[in-house]
Amino acid sequence: MNPYTEELVGLAYEAYAIGNHAGAEALLRLAVGHGGRDAHALYFIGHLCYLGGRLNEAETYLSTAIAIDPNHANARNDLGETLRALGRHEEAVHHLERAVALDPRLAHAYGNLAAALVSVNRPEDALRWAQESLWRATDKAVAHCDLGSILGRLGRPKEAIHQYRLALALKPGDPRVRYFDSLTRLSLGEWPEAWAGHECRLQLPLGVAGRRHFPQPWWRGESGIQGRSILLHAEQGLGDTLQFVRYAPLVAQFGATVLLEVQFGLRSVLDRLPGVSAVFEQGEKLPSFDLQCSLMSLPHVFGTRLDTVPAAIPYLSARPDRVAAWTRVLDPWQRMRVGLAWSGSASHASDRSRSIPLAGLAPLVERTDLEWHVIQRDVRPADRTILDDWDLITDNSGSLTDFTETAALISLMDLVITVDTAVAHLAGALGKPVWLLLAHSADWRWLQGRADTPWYPTMRLFRQPRQGDWAAVLTEIGRQLDLWSVRHG
Repeated sequence: MNPYTEELVGLAYEAYAIGNHAGAEALLRLAVGHGGRDAHALYFIGHLCYLGGRLNEAETYLSTAIAIDPNHANARNDLGETLRALGRHEEAVHHLERAVALDPRLAHAYGNLAAALVSVNRPEDALRWAQESLWRATDKAVAHCDLGSILGRLGRPKEAIHQYRLALALKPGDPRVRYFDSLTRLSLGEWPEAWAGHECRLQLPLGVAGRRHFPQPWWRGESGIQGRSILLHAEQGLGDTLQFVRYAPLVAQFGATVLLEVQFGLRSVLDRLPGVSAVFEQGEKLPSFDLQCSLMSLPHVFGTRLDTVPAAIPYLSARPDRVAAWTRVLDPWQRMRVGLAWSGSASHASDRSRSIPLAGLAPLVERTDLEWHVIQRDVRPADRTILDDWDLITDNSGSLTDFTETAALISLMDLVITVDTAVAHLAGALGKPVWLLLAHSADWRWLQGRADTPWYPTMRLFRQPRQGDWAAVLTEIGRQLDLWSVRHG
């Protein structure tokens, strides 16, 4: 760089140091435009783009910096974090591994690498780097929390809680630590105390996926709301909405007018929920209302215990006209019908651990004593190739345009076998017999070591005995199908 561009970069650092990111970026862009196109200036712009959530721009600048200097450890680290945020976890692992190899002093890269390895379903490898991160980190509380999260994924909840305690000793009341601690305690059934910690998700700086922001006061269970209107709004995934919408009728019992805002595609399956006056999808104009609450906060509001889960099943129902339409589509009933969902959204953080390649289900689908039906809408390209060659399973995916269609099809099944996706919650809410296939590090809501769940009385849980061991789960499913098909003729 020439003296002028060096001066600009120096001023950019001064602006960055006082929190003026926009000013720093403007100076850096000016430097690059005047010949300061070196790896570090480009890395610095990419870093600011990442901090600002402009991930595609960040990727472009960081990749260019690495093309100029492949040994730029900070650029490798930031590109790894950017790719992880974009859901490209394998690529993220590659760059983060290079970052720690290039500069072993880059303490925060160790924790980032651990998180990326968790995302590609390698928690055992992640544990090593999380322990290394704890040794090197300047912020020990964050490192203890990250280590606790990985120990939880490895099925070591007591050790995870110990790490959270150490983190809280360093940062009392820290919302991130309390939130992660609550997930572990919820999985252990330590309700309702853990629900209070679960509310800390709303305080996290990066917020919660799908979190809504309204100026109206937050309802926390107070009485005296007769004649007032309250908006219950969705956050996080479709399955979360289908699971926690069961609380809406309980809110209506307080005498309030209940409005419901949910993700796109859910209105038609929720608009007949008892006690709900109107259902809106996110993005639609809302009427005025007095109070608000997230659906995922309602278990805390109601002080839910294991023995007080609202489990009046079914609390959802399929539309009779769509059931009639699907009855005409399906062949006359001859054998027990089994609905199958083997994968969820590929962008889900835990997709690698919860979804199963369709080829792995061949031992089940090859059974001719049962009639198999696809009950998931999205089919991945590799699975599509296999599905097109199989005449053993009826592919209904192209007709499942929304959850109304899925609910109607599920209602005609005798059994649903599914991995942990929204389909599982929909089938459970409809009161259908459901066999749920769970990864070894299952989500907190399924508790630990149980074959049943208080959320859905008609659901059975089949858990991996070891990380990634779907073969054992499918063998047990096959054995149970032998017994089930005999009982049901």
